[in-house]
Parts: sequence; C-alpha cells; structure tokens
Amino acid sequence: MIVGYDANNAFRNSGELGDYSRELLVKLASGRNKFFQALLFSTRIKSEFRTSFTSHSNVSTYVPVGLSKLMPAIWMRFSVNTILREEKVKIYHGLNEELPYGIMRDVKTIVTCYGLKRHYTTSLMDSFMWRFRMRYAFRASDAIVAISDAVRQELIDYGVQAEKIHVIGSGNLQVNDQIAQQYFDLYQKLLGED
Repeated sequence: MIVGYDANNAFRNSGELGDYSRELLVKLASGRNKFFQALLFSTRIKSEFRTSFTSHSNVSTYVPVGLSKLMPAIWMRFSVNTILREEKVKIYHGLNEELPYGIMRDVKTIVTCYGLKRHYTTSLMDSFMWRFRMRYAFRASDAIVAISDAVRQELIDYGVQAEKIHVIGSGNLQVNDQIAQQYFDLYQKLLGED
C-alpha cells in the first residue's frame, strides 16, 4: 500500500497540527503492514524537522526542485500529480486539509479536518483562499476525517455530505496506536481490502 501525504504540517508547523501530523506518520510508518509505504510531499522542510522520518525506510520525502522551488505552492497543487502517477500511489491523504487540483481518478483521496472555525480568524485573503481550497478538497475527496464529533457537525453544517465523514479521535490532537489503526483501516476500506 503506497499512500501519498500532504505533509506541509509535518515539516513546517511546530504547533499542535504539526505534532499531530508527525505523530500519525511515525505511528503509521512503524507499526503497520510490512507493505506500507508513505510518500511525504511538502513545499519546504524546516531544519528542525529534517530528520523526523529518516529512520523509516518505508518513508520517502518530496520537495520542489529546480524551477519548482520558485513557486512551491503551484508545485504542491498541480505537479504532485505527476509523481503520484509515476509512483503508482493509490491513496492521497491531505493532512493539511487540502488536495492537489485535478488529482487522478484512480487515486482515492482523504482529507483530515481539524475544525473550520480556526480559519475564520485569519486575514480576509487567507480566509478566502482557504475556503476555495477547502471547498475543492471536500468535493473531490472520497473520505473526510473529522477529529471529533463537534468537527463532524461543523462539516455537516457547512454542507459536506455526512456519509463521507469519518470521526477519528476526540478532538484533543493526540495520536495513539488506536487512532493510527483507524486511519489504516480507512485506507484499506477505500482500497476494498477490508
């Protein structure tokens, strides 16, 4: 099983969302099926997180190279699709609540949502761009993970189809083995392997 991840939070965020992403990725990489492989995509990697996953042979990291470094957001939203195709990725997980535009139809997609309210406190332009990218991710995804029942209700109130939403966690942004296993089980379900 090869899973691609939007790992911007894991490699750039030193707060709770970054911790959540790193903990989840480490638990998935170390304790799952021996055929599990993670491809982590990030626009850049902060120096303090550069070695976060080097001990896991089943984890590969991708960042923009060459001219793509000049416009990393464009690379993340569009060029990642080429790598997904080349690596035969079957699942892409937007840990940053986003998906690449035009993601291939044969790739199952998941986004994890941490709550909508936090995005309304940003600048007007950031809030507008977030809504645009989030709306696309909600429409394009095969599954949406809400980190609590309260976030699930926020998503339903926002207009997201209830049948797409899977609650994993209780909202405290702590990742334990049970939560990692629930994500892995969701991957298997999407691939028809359950």
